[in-house]
Amino acid sequence: MVGFTSVLMLVLAFTLALPLQGYAKDINWSKIDSARVVLFYPGVTSWEFLTSDDHRLGGREIKQGKKDCRHCHLSKEGELDLKADEIAAGSVKMKRSHNPFEPEPLAGKKGVAQAKFQAAYDDEFLYLRVEWDSKGGGWNRKSPNNSSVPDRVSLQINKTESTFKKYGCFITCHNDLNTMPLSPQKRDVSAHPYYKSLDRSDVRLYANYAKASWDEKRNDKDLEKKLKEGGRIDLRAVEFEGGSAKALDGWIFDDRIWENKSADATGQWASGKYSAVFKARLKSKDAFDIQVNEGDVISVGIAIHEENTAKRKHYVSFPYAIGLGTNGDIKASRISN
Repeated sequence: MVGFTSVLMLVLAFTLALPLQGYAKDINWSKIDSARVVLFYPGVTSWEFLTSDDHRLGGREIKQGKKDCRHCHLSKEGELDLKADEIAAGSVKMKRSHNPFEPEPLAGKKGVAQAKFQAAYDDEFLYLRVEWDSKGGGWNRKSPNNSSVPDRVSLQINKTESTFKKYGCFITCHNDLNTMPLSPQKRDVSAHPYYKSLDRSDVRLYANYAKASWDEKRNDKDLEKKLKEGGRIDLRAVEFEGGSAKALDGWIFDDRIWENKSADATGQWASGKYSAVFKARLKSKDAFDIQVNEGDVISVGIAIHEENTAKRKHYVSFPYAIGLGTNGDIKASRISN
């Protein structure tokens, strides 16, 4: 019998790097309300850490679904209560195991970044804009090569999954992912039937409710039920390198997959700032895109890669609720077509 994921993979490709053209709607963003989003460097913090004794009281609260990350770590004024600078420097360890939060410190890496986040919508599309201060290392790289890593902003988006609303991208981050502490040997990954069929030797993001571990997915009936309930996480990204931007469109469920289709996004670096605008169709007929309508509240998590870093070495945000014609952490502005 063909497995659930294998069926999906018959219609999907794995990577996409399309040059961005000026097809996004011309919006006067100076007139759109903005929110300040705090991002932080998580090191090897994972879903397993969040639910473990290393997280102390927080682990027990999360297991019982009582509190979300922001309840304990982000004040009403938007101030972050985390030792993010110490995590980036590799100088702080977990309470019980005494494992470092960052076993490979990055010299001079700041633990916190800030971004401006805006949302607008019309009869056809939702528009999400992210802007942050940056030296534009990837954009200004004159001669990209195989060892260089583009700067990137990524969005994880979901409407219905309760754990994503509370914990955002942490439900997709696990100890056995590529570059994480318990990442399996490449030879073991490539020998596994699923990864062998994809000619892959790395473990990528997956939702905690779709797989128990890198080599143990839930049964097909459970996965199908979770998909019907909206468990797939929409994934959008813009990469910046060599004076141009590229868009990627994908999703996360029992794997992280980039789709072989055009992605609606634009991006640029100017005046010391990166900016990217993502465009999602309302009432989309694409089963792999988030199904969003006026009156909905969606959850969005942001990740930013800079300074030639990849995989887990990025900044992440807690999830933010975006309301379309209704209240949320950020209320999307209604604009005319």
